[in-house]
Amino acid sequence: MAEKQAAADDREADKKRDSARLSRRKAICFRAIAVLLPLSVFVLMETGFRVFSDWAPASDPYLHVSPFFMFTADKVNGEDYYRITHRRGYAERNVAIRVAKPANGLRIVCLGGSACASWPHPPQETFAKYLEQALELTYPDRKVEVINAAAHGFASYRVRRVFDQILPLQPDFIVVYSGNNEFLEDRDYRSAVSPLIEALRNNLRSVQWLQARLGYSGKDLPGEDLKDVATAFYRKAQQQSLELRKDPVQFAGVKAHYAASMEYMVGEAERRGIPLLLFTVPVNLADWLPTVSNSSLEGERFREWERTYYLGRRALLEGLPEEGIRSVRRAIAMDPEHAESHYWLARLLEETGETDSALASYKRARDLDYNPFRAHSDFNATLRRLAETYPRVVLVDLEKEFERASERHIPGFDLFLDYVHPNQRGNLLIAKAAFDAIVRHKSLPPSAGTPPFQRNSLPSEAGGGPYSEQNVPLQTMLFTLFAINHQHQAAIDQAEHVARLATGQTAGQDAAELLRQPWAPAMLREGYQALRRHEAVLRCDILGLPVDPEEREAANNQYDRFYEKWFPYGKF
Repeated sequence: MAEKQAAADDREADKKRDSARLSRRKAICFRAIAVLLPLSVFVLMETGFRVFSDWAPASDPYLHVSPFFMFTADKVNGEDYYRITHRRGYAERNVAIRVAKPANGLRIVCLGGSACASWPHPPQETFAKYLEQALELTYPDRKVEVINAAAHGFASYRVRRVFDQILPLQPDFIVVYSGNNEFLEDRDYRSAVSPLIEALRNNLRSVQWLQARLGYSGKDLPGEDLKDVATAFYRKAQQQSLELRKDPVQFAGVKAHYAASMEYMVGEAERRGIPLLLFTVPVNLADWLPTVSNSSLEGERFREWERTYYLGRRALLEGLPEEGIRSVRRAIAMDPEHAESHYWLARLLEETGETDSALASYKRARDLDYNPFRAHSDFNATLRRLAETYPRVVLVDLEKEFERASERHIPGFDLFLDYVHPNQRGNLLIAKAAFDAIVRHKSLPPSAGTPPFQRNSLPSEAGGGPYSEQNVPLQTMLFTLFAINHQHQAAIDQAEHVARLATGQTAGQDAAELLRQPWAPAMLREGYQALRRHEAVLRCDILGLPVDPEEREAANNQYDRFYEKWFPYGKF
């Protein structure tokens, strides 16, 4: 009896073990189905979007910019036109584009910010107009249109919206020149997801489609104007760090967002078969100090760093560059992230003829600026990567072109009016680089050799001869830009230049006396006095010379009053 019971127990135990094994197999199967089924759905969706659908993500995966329109529909002589009317789109230039492209048309559209618009030059003195004139001479049988649809202060995420709006114009080429305004508007990337999810969001059409249906991440931005511009320029005038640059998560978000915006435009142009000229972004490296240099040092460590840093700058003033290089490198070893240290190292390296090393240090100084309004090196690296990835992209490497063309092989005021806006020579260089890329492109009829870049110089809008940048209003405006960006010595030099330009006096005349005359605007006069006094005290500190405490206090107060009076909220 006992044996029968034991056998029954064994059979029951076997059944339970078999049942448990079956349950485990079922559980594994159910888990596999639970994972594979949605994955299969995503694979099918992704395949459908890429093979059978023309859908592409129109929404920005990082933030929501309220709908805006660069153009307003208009009628001219019964024909449909688009007219640029957005308040940031240089509507005063009265740009009107016939919607129907002529049968013999060669239509090129340029997108970007103020550097792309060739601000602050008049419409006839922009790189787009220079390019149009050169193409008209090269292709006299074509109706050439180079349409500049750039907008003041637009970052790449706004440029991509204008990109979508110009597609109905059937451009033969699109030019994108963007990267200097990426830190201008306040926004939040700190809700970013893991790198894996970020990669899925940026690369899978199915994920982008779902996100477009479910909403946006980040803060909403207005479409008709820029957000918090006054705050950004107040921080510039006060030499305060921007959170978008200082916070590592925010900084990474800015760079990822730029890459996504540019890749969207590149990908759409590729998909539609439109050649896209992608401009790397040149900036003033040699003659523009970082606005904000971040330091993590405190107490005695900071005082030791400051002494070493000033020794390097003193050596530059005394004509001892090798000694200065050693001192500044010691200062950088103590505080590697201090932007201005790298700038002065570059200046010292230039003095010894080490141009390549100086260029690298100038770029490092630019990239470490905690209030950046010059395109970061990573942005140009993104553009070069995209050009290698997408066959229809034509990389126009303006950064390299400007380096080659610069008198010092390091771009400065020889090619720029300020920090990013090219002067007339710089705009001609841009036009020639774009011209060469276009006439060599396979979409145009082949020609015997490369046609030369040439243009018919037009009279200035004011009349009386060719255009000159050396006019008092423009040069006075540059003083304002130098002052707000704390380019103190450049502002002092500029005030003296404006004084001589306005009065017709020679370089031998005392500029301070000229600036006390009734013609001089109050801001120019007061800024010159305050900045010159401030720099005189700083020079004494660098050289180790004594400064009377009352003079130091008076100089500081005059300096502070100037910025409080003329830049209470910044200027834009």
